[in-house]
Formats: sequence, C-alpha cells, structure tokens
Amino acid sequence: MKLIKMFALLLASLFIYSQCSLDEPVAPSANQGSGTPLLINEFMASNDFAVADPDDDGSGDASVYDDWLEIYNAGSNAINIAGMYVTDSPEDLTLWQVPDTDPAKTTIQPGGFLVIWADGEMEQGVLHADFKLSGGGEDIVLVESDGQTIIDSFTYEPQQTDISYGRNPDGSDNWTVFGAASPGASNANVSTNVEPVISDIEIAPEEKTETSIITITAKAEDANNNLASFVINYGPEGAMDNVKNMLQSVSSFEVEIGPFADKSIIYFYLTAADDSGLVAMSDTLSFTIGDVYIPPTLFINEFMASNDSSVVDPEDTDGDPFEDWIEIYNPGSEAVDIGGMYVTDDLGDLMLWQIPETDASLTTIAPGGFLVLWADKEMDQGILHVNIKLSGGGEDIGLVGTDGMTIIDGLTYTEQPADTSYARVPDGSDTWQFIPGGTPGASNQ
Repeated sequence: MKLIKMFALLLASLFIYSQCSLDEPVAPSANQGSGTPLLINEFMASNDFAVADPDDDGSGDASVYDDWLEIYNAGSNAINIAGMYVTDSPEDLTLWQVPDTDPAKTTIQPGGFLVIWADGEMEQGVLHADFKLSGGGEDIVLVESDGQTIIDSFTYEPQQTDISYGRNPDGSDNWTVFGAASPGASNANVSTNVEPVISDIEIAPEEKTETSIITITAKAEDANNNLASFVINYGPEGAMDNVKNMLQSVSSFEVEIGPFADKSIIYFYLTAADDSGLVAMSDTLSFTIGDVYIPPTLFINEFMASNDSSVVDPEDTDGDPFEDWIEIYNPGSEAVDIGGMYVTDDLGDLMLWQIPETDASLTTIAPGGFLVLWADKEMDQGILHVNIKLSGGGEDIGLVGTDGMTIIDGLTYTEQPADTSYARVPDGSDTWQFIPGGTPGASNQ
C-alpha cells in the first residue's frame, strides 16, 4: 500500500512540474546552454558602403566600412562582456578577448545591443576585434571568459555585399537578410526584402565569328525567393535596344543571341527584378566578332599650316621647300608602324589619303619618338609626303587607323599665324600652344 501511495505522489508531482514548465518563458534555443542570455543577433560580413565604422577615420586602411557583428542581451540584467571571447574559428575559442578597460562600452543593458567591429584594428578601441569576417562564409562564436564555454555560435553561408543577416525577431531562431541593416538597434520593423544579385556572367564561344550563336550564362539569386524577371539588353554601343529573357537552366540562366556581323562589337547588360520592384543591373560588358582593330596610342603632336620661310622640306625638288607639315608622336613603349594608316584634313572623309606600306623603316615611330609628314601633295618626293595641304585659315587634321574607321587622333584648328607651329606642350598632353619656328621631329618640351 505504501508503495502505491508513493507512486501516486510521484505521478502527481511530475504532472504539476510539467504544467509549470509549459507556463514558463522559453529561452532562445540558439543559446548554447552557458546560462548567459547573450546571442549573436546580426552581422555583416561584406560591408563595402553600407555601415560606416564611427571609430575609423579612413587613415589606416582607407576604408571606414568594416565588417561587424551585433550581440543582443535577452536577459533582465545588464551584462559586461569584458573578458569574454569572440572568434571566427570554433577551433580557436580564445582568438580575441574583449578588453576589460572600459566597462561603459562593453556593458550591454537588458534588451540592449552592442556592436563589435571585426576589422583587425584594435587600436581604434575596445570594441574592435582581432579578426575579419569572410564574405564567403565561416563561423561566429561568442565564448565565456573561461575560454571554453560557448555562449552562442552561428555558421553562415556566403553573404551578399552590404546586406546584413540577423535574427527576426531579435533573439529568435529565425534568420533572414535585411535590406537596411540595424547595427546596435532592434531588428523589428526592418525591411527583409533585398534586391536580387547577378553573378558569374560568362560568354561563349571563346572564338566568335560572323556565323556564331553567342551564349550568355549568368546567375540571378534572390534571397527572398521572389525573382520576377531576368533579361538581357544588347546591341551596338549606345543602342542596346534588343531585349530577351534569360532562361533558367540547371543552376543558372542563359540566353542565345546573334549571329552578328564580322568586326562588330556587341555590348550588353543584365537586369534582374523581384516581385516588389527591387532591381539589380550588371555592369555593361562587350564582346567582339572576328578580329576587331585595336588602334595604337599616337598623337598629332604638332603642325604648321602656314610655313612661309621657317622649316625646310629636305626632300623638296620643286624650288619651294617651305611646306606645311604634321608631326606624329608615339608615347608608348613599343615601336609603331603607321604604314597603312590614313591622314586627312576632313574628318568627314577619313580615308582621304593612305600612308604607303612600302618602307617600314621610314614609317615606323620608335618608342617616345616623332615622325614628320609633309602636307604638300607631292607624293613623288617620298612616302612621308601626303596628298593634302593644310589651310592656314583653319580646318581638320585626322590620323585614322588601318581599318579606315577608327580615329586615332584628330583635331579642328582655327586660323594659324605664319611660320608658327601649334603644338601639345608637353608632348602628348591636352595643352596646346604656339611655338615660333616649330620643333618638327623633336620634343616640344
């Protein structure tokens, strides 16, 4: 009989205890069981321009946008975290210890928040940790002052730049992205909708011809899982008016465009939008079809359009050696042969006269060198004599690539004084000035 009574009392006690437990508040399950009601509540592991560190003036690493993590005190008493440890490695729980020199800064009030800057810049204050967060994903761990007991920890995946990740509501087990970070403040009423992210853009095939179909592949990810559209705009520069939908494949999106004309350059950009109207755009990219002409860097460096008696053409044979002239300057580190290029005095007629390709020794400009073309229409005197004459009253001068379309350098000048050149000073600069007598074939310095 005593045994039955004792068993009945035990059952009653268990029933009463279970009823009481149901009415008691439940501590956040993310807490590791240390008994300290602190939680890692929010963090930003890729902070490019979102949240400025108030202790950083930019003089050290030239950036005030540092990674950060926020600690939330879910308890009813103030807690000083001095002496505790914060780490990004579960294998090194004592990586960084919070200094105990300023309790006013390291104490978290009940229901309060404290931000620790993960920037490796401890000289900036007691809340600057000796590690940085990886945007590619890692761990964040808060450890008791014994260096062994984990108060809270979180392992995160790769993060979006300038987007924080945190608990919503504060202290809960529900983690989400925040469109507007709230370091040092509650995550309540903070927008959790963020714009899509476009990445991993690829262009195929590697060799593109006028018969090629071009495949553009890219990823468009939306943390809120409400991606509404993903499109490509493409076309020639300044006219990317063609639009097609990017089609989803196994792990990305792709679209086929083309074919395009030989030697054309096609520009494109991608746009992703979500259901709420947030939009992300890629940079404008381009690809070329076939072999596209890439011009060298050369300057029309000096010219004389009214040469009455100052500079003698050494090859003149008609008794009037004072001819107009144009000087070309090569500022590069490699020699450039201008044979096959065009010279014109009318930028509306780019192929007016082509420099002969018959003697590269005469048409090649050494690195840092100069070459003089005689604008005298006396081509019988050599390949550096061009089929134009310059007007002293003003006109155009253009140096055009071998494709007959690319203006390597060009200018429009006004009336010129006699026996005075007009030149870039210093060579290759945007500053022009008159030089009495001129310096053909030599530096204007």
